[in-house]
Amino acid sequence: MDLNKRFSIAHFDSWPGADTYYDVIQNSTPGFRHEIYDIYFGKMFRYRYHENEVYDSHQRLHEVNYGNVMGVEATDAQVDNLFRIQREFGIDISLTINQLNIPIELFYSKNDKVVRAFIEWLGAFYQRGLRSCTLANNHMMRIGVLQRQFPEMKWKNTVNQQVATAQQVLDYLHLGYNVVQLDRSLNRNLIELRRIKDAVENFKTRHPDKYVKTCMLVMEDCLPFCPFKREHDDLQIYHKKVNYWLSAPGESTCDRWRNSATGKSLTPRSGTNCVWVSPSTFKEYAELVDIFKFSGRLTAFTRLEGEGSLQYGWSAKDNAVSCFSEILENNLAPVSGWALGAFKMAPFEHDPDKIREDLRDSIWLTENGLKLEQTLKNCRNQCYACHMCERTFGSPQVDSMIEL
Repeated sequence: MDLNKRFSIAHFDSWPGADTYYDVIQNSTPGFRHEIYDIYFGKMFRYRYHENEVYDSHQRLHEVNYGNVMGVEATDAQVDNLFRIQREFGIDISLTINQLNIPIELFYSKNDKVVRAFIEWLGAFYQRGLRSCTLANNHMMRIGVLQRQFPEMKWKNTVNQQVATAQQVLDYLHLGYNVVQLDRSLNRNLIELRRIKDAVENFKTRHPDKYVKTCMLVMEDCLPFCPFKREHDDLQIYHKKVNYWLSAPGESTCDRWRNSATGKSLTPRSGTNCVWVSPSTFKEYAELVDIFKFSGRLTAFTRLEGEGSLQYGWSAKDNAVSCFSEILENNLAPVSGWALGAFKMAPFEHDPDKIREDLRDSIWLTENGLKLEQTLKNCRNQCYACHMCERTFGSPQVDSMIEL
């Protein structure tokens, strides 16, 4: 199948080097670049003003910081290189502003001073050629000021807004979003994905001039329906000051189930990642969703030692391939066992027969693993009533990962 512009991948915002990411894309194969839908990155809007705030009669200095929940952002030099990637390789870049707690000054400042500054800030990216932006601000989308100001921009909602039904998808399309990023729960709910597909196709028929896509976050490792997710995001904003995972909140949540023996073995339970063992399962999802997104803005480059050029690709065990099409064409299962990342190897050389031999001991290729793959398509993460993951991986039965 044609995988042209199928994958939304992260810029490594936490990496300090200015040129490394550009070099990786430049050294990667044309086949890999062909498969990239966009590269998303974070940037913070900062604004200081001195005035009588609408709810405060006292004069004081205000500072607005508005941006993304990962707590990291691309440097100006990295942004320059991202625009260079867009120009030279035809890969769209996408600004991420996915913060859910909206600063009140953005809507309630004297003479709309702050929102005007925000539009001017965003306009600087637009003038340089930015045409894609994630914005978690439904009120601003409803007002329509951004659509009028930036008519060629493709707007994405954020997965953190938990758009999980066909009705919600239609609501967000009518708000003005072009790319609807779906809730993580839909990774395990093909029944609702089919309803969404039908609703989107009907919408496109009624609005043939509107750009419409759906996007699914297929790899992130967040607990399904995590009760800490919103609080985690609000704390993660301060990542550069306090590392969430090394603090008391992180040690009692994510780290608890990721680092326990049970949590490590029960990856379908401790994360919402899509499980695609066979190429046919991948194709089943690909028929329902337009874009597959991979998290990674906190990722650092690895395997920098050795000979060869640093480049992007897919790796599983000790093997690598240059593009996802190779995985499907050569049936290199389990398909979702391949990790997207940057590796120091040039060129990408592989022997499909050797790779299949290396992967043949995967539990996902056993009879029980293949049965679990089918169950996960529509299990809706109702683990307390199933426990098939525990039986497959030989782990103790748990009703909730919070038990660990």
